[in-house]
Amino acid sequence: MAKVLISFIGTGPLVNKGTLGEEKSAREYRRASYHLGEENLGEYSFMAAALYETQNIDKVILIGTAHCMWEEVYRYFQEKNGGVIDEDVYCEIAEHCEAATSKSELYIPHAKEIEAAIGKDAHLALIRYGVNEEEINENINIILQLNQLLSTGDELIVDVTHSFRSLPITIMNLLLYLRNVSSKNIRISHIYYGMIEMSKEYGYAPIVDLKKILKLNDWIVGAMAFKQYGNAYQIAGLIQQEDTDVTNRLKHFSDVMNLNHLYAISQETQSLRALMKKDFDSMLPEMIVKPVVKDFLNNFKGTEQDPARFQYQLAQWQFKHMNYTAALISLQESILSYACQLANHDPFDKDERQKIKDAICNDKEFIPFELRGVYFEITKNRNVVAHALESNFSSGKIIESLRTSLITVGKYIK
Repeated sequence: MAKVLISFIGTGPLVNKGTLGEEKSAREYRRASYHLGEENLGEYSFMAAALYETQNIDKVILIGTAHCMWEEVYRYFQEKNGGVIDEDVYCEIAEHCEAATSKSELYIPHAKEIEAAIGKDAHLALIRYGVNEEEINENINIILQLNQLLSTGDELIVDVTHSFRSLPITIMNLLLYLRNVSSKNIRISHIYYGMIEMSKEYGYAPIVDLKKILKLNDWIVGAMAFKQYGNAYQIAGLIQQEDTDVTNRLKHFSDVMNLNHLYAISQETQSLRALMKKDFDSMLPEMIVKPVVKDFLNNFKGTEQDPARFQYQLAQWQFKHMNYTAALISLQESILSYACQLANHDPFDKDERQKIKDAICNDKEFIPFELRGVYFEITKNRNVVAHALESNFSSGKIIESLRTSLITVGKYIK
């Protein structure tokens, strides 16, 4: 496990040069006194240097275009680490980078010398300006390859102070992607932005930590998991410190959804309704939990006293969210519950349901002929899926059969 600094390199502020008054990079960073909270980190020419020296960094990854001030990176770290600046190397880097444009290849001279000057297992990642979709896609591939430089359990500190505003936005989303899907279990602990523009007012550049973005991302992922799969485990974990009762309700609901325990799902759905009356202390649960729960509950309006209709609506929801095996089970059970209700049998009694099941199989007129045919079709497909039976039906045909069955059953269970 290592503490890895990922920082963006810029081109420095623009100044007027020449008789035509055109703006060009000054090719030097504006020095600023950086403050992190109450701590004065000192005066530095760029944020990566401040974090490099004060945050116990183990590895450095610097990201920038070919036009960025790589010569200043070389100069700063070579001096800082007690090395001798090779003027030829410095000038060659400066001349190349100053002349580079958005069309230049992803190359700078003496990249290895720059990495050696930085030390700490440094790596330079050259990216495009991102002015069109092709360049954005190329940048995506470059950043995703950074995963190869990371080790299991690494902690990332991300600095988005310098560079074009669009680049950190794009790349931050890629880093969040890596955090969420990488098998290396990496962690982003901080997202720092040095507010150099506040130096005139404050006399220093406050460093703000944008790590709330991480929490917001967690809530978004959790909301999507709930909407798509009825899985509220992540939301439950996020809200645990604020309300353990809500956490327990959401976890229990997720458990029974994953088991497809139809009776328990019905009961837990009623329990979820109580969350709509809950007043949360913070804004995110209020903005995310209630809307996604409400959206889910809207699928089951008016089904509280009608198990057949509840199970049918659940099958519809499961089909819509591509949980086809669960939909087969729920739809089959909804027909059985419907038949129980027609015969005035208790749909929640195991023995009564078995009697009705036998009646469906043995009495052609016990339920409508069309519905009986659907019941047998669903049973056959459910057995094929659940028991790994050989079948002439492809998965696509089973899904299409399920779609048709839902339409047919909907004529009776309304």
